[in-house]
Amino acid sequence: MKNLFLPRIWTWTWAVILMFFSPVLPGAEDSGGKVDFFPPHPASTSYTWEMRSTVNKFDFISANKAPPQYPWPEGFEKRVLINIQLGIDIPLIGGDSGRWLWYIGLPLSFNMIDDFFEHETAPVLNTNYWFGTKVEVLYRLQNTWPKNILIKVLPFFHESTHIGDEFALHMSADDPEDFYRINVSYEAWEIMIGIDEWENKNKNSFNLRLGMSGRWNKDGYYSSPSPSEIGSSLKPSDIIPSRGNMEFSGQFNTVIVKGFPAIGKWYFQGGIEVLNRILFDFFSSNMENRVWTISSSIGWYRYMNNVFSRRMGIYLKVLAGQNPQGQFREQDGYCDFGLGFTLGL
Repeated sequence: MKNLFLPRIWTWTWAVILMFFSPVLPGAEDSGGKVDFFPPHPASTSYTWEMRSTVNKFDFISANKAPPQYPWPEGFEKRVLINIQLGIDIPLIGGDSGRWLWYIGLPLSFNMIDDFFEHETAPVLNTNYWFGTKVEVLYRLQNTWPKNILIKVLPFFHESTHIGDEFALHMSADDPEDFYRINVSYEAWEIMIGIDEWENKNKNSFNLRLGMSGRWNKDGYYSSPSPSEIGSSLKPSDIIPSRGNMEFSGQFNTVIVKGFPAIGKWYFQGGIEVLNRILFDFFSSNMENRVWTISSSIGWYRYMNNVFSRRMGIYLKVLAGQNPQGQFREQDGYCDFGLGFTLGL
């Protein structure tokens, strides 16, 4: 049923998008605008602190507590974890007609977090990847503020996460009766609306964004695992598929190009993302609780050739609330902070 359901959703989603934006595309040509295949950058920028970001980054972080069932919790909060993310936004087509700027692309991202300094095995805690489709439209209001209105739509994306093999093997050996490995995998959509989006025009600015997302598939963010992924005291039916849907987010982002705290050609960027997300509960059939999570960062970035994605920078980050890593989304009261670097090619 799922294999028939998703292609139909895919077809209708793109049909609605083309109908909605069809006045924009001819208008670009009629007003002397241009349409580019493989444009140099999206209509908006992706920030390092966003939960669903395509920024290439390398973080050194410390967390306040180990994931549930972790075999090596001793000294966990004193160790430095390594978080690596590789992402890209593949451009397909875009256009600019003066008042309208639009873009269609294929974003994708891979993330891995590693307890590298654990002395026994330095395990990978979790790997995560997501990929999908993106449509962005920026409408220039020609006001002092707000200057622009941004609409960003991910009509379809897939996300999948997996805890590390060493983690799972040691967990099953230490607790052969009660261990469980949940592979989070789902298809979803996201809509975001913002004002005063930064266009990298050498001016100080800030923007606000509000977003919501939900899954397409009916079997939840995760399903019951296979018998090989649970302990001997559990049955696959003991792991209850996720029930909740719809998650919400809001962002405040600022870019300082000139004046303190910018330093020469190094732009200052700071921002905060507030999310209301579903807290996974694997063993209950009741509706899951919802939790607030905050992700924030400040840093300095230099942009090459004035292009969004071609950036290098250093930043400080903090996240508090729900553990965002796959199966660990059952953990609340989690906090990590650290130092990061980014390099866009």
